[in-house]
Amino acid sequence: MNTTTGTFTLATTVEERLGDPYDPTNPNGFQAILAAREAGRPPAGEPFRALGVGGAEVGHVDPESLMHALRAGYRRSPTLARSCGGAQRGSGAVTVGATAVGTLDSGLRMTLRHLRARRLYGAAAIDIPQLRAVLAGAYADLLLCDTLTTLAVRGTDAFPTRPDAHDSVVRVLVPRVLQGAMDRLSMALGSRFYIRESEHAAFHLLLNEMQRALFAAEGRPDGQPNPADRPGRPPGPAGHAAPLSGMTGADLTTAPAVTALCDPELLAAAPGRALLTRVRRTPQPSGPALERLATELDHRYDTGRSFDLAERPLPDRP
Repeated sequence: MNTTTGTFTLATTVEERLGDPYDPTNPNGFQAILAAREAGRPPAGEPFRALGVGGAEVGHVDPESLMHALRAGYRRSPTLARSCGGAQRGSGAVTVGATAVGTLDSGLRMTLRHLRARRLYGAAAIDIPQLRAVLAGAYADLLLCDTLTTLAVRGTDAFPTRPDAHDSVVRVLVPRVLQGAMDRLSMALGSRFYIRESEHAAFHLLLNEMQRALFAAEGRPDGQPNPADRPGRPPGPAGHAAPLSGMTGADLTTAPAVTALCDPELLAAAPGRALLTRVRRTPQPSGPALERLATELDHRYDTGRSFDLAERPLPDRP
């Protein structure tokens, strides 16, 4: 992976202030956020703006640092993070898709925790090949989305011979890839996904809030929902189809700027690449790429590191 340590210093500070989201005594944790939702009141924890992110909206923090700091908020609640501004659709390079990578990080982490603890057919669920492939695929999708949005935040056009293609990829394809990965993770949870308690309820909250954040404000320059839109529905491709016309999954993962950030073998295993075409079945990672992704995923989880390119330290308990 390839990123710059200085770009996530603010994110590390935000993570430390917000604390372990799985700690039931943490006023900024999932349990507190869920309880506040049930009671119809704001959480009792620290407002996200108070953590120093608000100033970034007027240029006090560079866009990449802002992206990582906002991911810390999106790991806990996209709605709370969005309420503090900084990542509204249309506000510069830091799109909702860029910050929602943090939500997929939490969804992937929750699913991994669940499958490690659950037993099916006399064995740990995590050892079932099909479920392992779902985890690896979601991880590959996360890396793909992170690579594409990080390049956009840095002002690097990954596809210079295709006018507007990178912008369309970030604003149209990336949200769909993120949503697809979360949907597959929800299926990996099985019937537990429908249990509205503990971490399963938090996963449901993240899935719904991410969907609304990604798609409700599509196409509005002020980032506000269009009254005619149905929140939660993926936006149509109108206005974006031409830049992506004829583009393939290989185009996404073999561009020099892309391969300079992340191993193309891992990106080529991302199921989300298939969204560029009309395939009916989403392919999952297999072979050496599957093993590499699964091994790296376990390592990041066990060492308390984020799943994105930054590999930044997290306060989450294993």
